[in-house]
Order: sequence, then C-alpha cells, then structure tokens
Amino acid sequence: MSESPACAANGFPINTIRVGDGIVLINVFHLDPDRAEAFVATQVGEYKRLQGVFPGSLSANLHLSLDRTRAVNYAHFSSVAAYLAMRDSPAFAEHLERLRGLVLKAEPQLYTVAYTQNASQPVSEAPLAPLGDPALAPRLGPVPLA
Repeated sequence: MSESPACAANGFPINTIRVGDGIVLINVFHLDPDRAEAFVATQVGEYKRLQGVFPGSLSANLHLSLDRTRAVNYAHFSSVAAYLAMRDSPAFAEHLERLRGLVLKAEPQLYTVAYTQNASQPVSEAPLAPLGDPALAPRLGPVPLA
C-alpha cells in the first residue's frame, strides 16, 4: 500500500500512491465561489474528524480551482468494498449533512491508478497493469447537496 512520510516542510503529510494500490475516489464538487472558503473549512474539518473512522480509508486530498467554482476530493481506499462501506455508513451520512448547502453539485467516481510519474525518478518501462472490467464498477451518481 502507499507510504506517507510524516510531513513535508510545510507541515502537511506527503501522500504517495502506486499503480495497483487500491482505488481512488475523485469527487468533483461544483461550488458557488462565495461559499468556497466555507466548503474548504468544513471539508477539512470533516477529514480531521473522520480520520481513522473508516477501515481502508488511506488518504484524502482536497484541491480548489483557482476561480473557486470547483473543488476536487482525491481520496485513496484499499478497495471498492472499503469505499462502499464508508459511503453506506451513518458517519458518512452525517458528513453529507454537514456539507449540505455548501455544494451546488457533487460528481463522485471511482478510479484505478493506471500510471504514475515523478520528476525526481526515472520514467518506468514496466508494462501497464491490466485494466479492470468496467462491468464490475459500482455505479455512482451525483450526490444531492444543494
């Protein structure tokens, strides 16, 4: 699985991921730019509150577009089953309630890591990992948070 060195020079964890390391949830949040700061503060507070609550939840990263109209949650899970268990939990339902009114639309989707590259390391010549069967992917729809 991924290794996370304690902290970078800025005090935040360094999250690493490798091809074949579980699955990734990428959730695109559509925001009102005037509510973006409140969304980021709430989402980060939720990350902290929920850390360690969900087995198989390995890391979370939040990105905000420069125009503040989108935020992207990039969360790493050990498996699809770990993600689904989190998504179906009462703690996650409470999390969604805390975000209600801060998000215009949420578009979650699960991904596999197909390739990684790092400027400080040589380019890999390893063959690409086989891609998963799309018929086995859970169907995720937009999350109503408006």
